[in-house]
Amino acid sequence: MVEGQTIAVDPRVIPYGTKVIIGGHIFTAEDCGGAIQGNHIDIYVNNHAEAEALGVTNADVFLVK
Repeated sequence: MVEGQTIAVDPRVIPYGTKVIIGGHIFTAEDCGGAIQGNHIDIYVNNHAEAEALGVTNADVFLVK
């Protein structure tokens, strides 16, 4: 997993390897987690404090073709 690149997804919604744009940044679906279900994405960060600082937000997600 790479900070600023990896996102965790529900692979039934977004298949692994899919590239998406969120907030003008390109991320790659490379992981999933127990809490990742449906239209929920987690952006990988290196530490817990950074994750808490980001918090939870709603964002538009665009597939890269």
